[in-house]
Amino acid sequence: MKSLPVVRPQGVRYERDSTFSYACHACGRCCYHKIIHLNPYEVARLAQNRGISTTEFLSHYTAANGTAVKQQNDGACIFLTSQGCGVHSDRPLVCRLYPLGRQVTAEAEEWFSETAPHPESEGEYSTDGTVEEFLTTQGAQPFIEAVDRYVELVGQMSHVLLTKTIHDAKAQQHVEELIEGFVQGQDQEISVMLDMDQIVGRFCADQGVPIPSNVNEKMDLHIQVVEEWLHNE
Repeated sequence: MKSLPVVRPQGVRYERDSTFSYACHACGRCCYHKIIHLNPYEVARLAQNRGISTTEFLSHYTAANGTAVKQQNDGACIFLTSQGCGVHSDRPLVCRLYPLGRQVTAEAEEWFSETAPHPESEGEYSTDGTVEEFLTTQGAQPFIEAVDRYVELVGQMSHVLLTKTIHDAKAQQHVEELIEGFVQGQDQEISVMLDMDQIVGRFCADQGVPIPSNVNEKMDLHIQVVEEWLHNE
């Protein structure tokens, strides 16, 4: 029997204490034709999952200059296998949140909304829990904290660089392009800054200190190095 189309409410705003529950049954239908954006923390987690450096991971598994997961020829995520997600334990935040999307305002106000599911999704919705409980079961919080830190880093970049060039329109345009390049990975120099292992490895070699093996500690150092680069730019 063909599955009935899944119809879900659109435009509904959810808070963390809102009623929501979703059980994924690994049908894989949501894993096609999606642009899965990555931040350096997610790249580091996935690289560790594959047992390679972030430099190698960015080269082999990403598109859009390292800012998105590569797709297979049929549009499937490169990590989708016949058994399901091949990197499930380290999957990116957007995959953990599905079928929710997360929005954060400039005032740091957070809320969630539902994304349109695949019409033949085998996932099951219910009212047996809350958004907070769903996030906990998906292990989303460390990823949420990481993305917020990198968003803050881009904000620092905007403030520091634009402040230095506020009276020079041409320089200001260059800085705006530089910021966009950092976010989208379009500028070669900036794209290198997204490569956590390369940046952290270079810093540790210069300082004569060991490279952290823990991804969270490595992220802390990566952000520190980029902040220092910003203030010296």
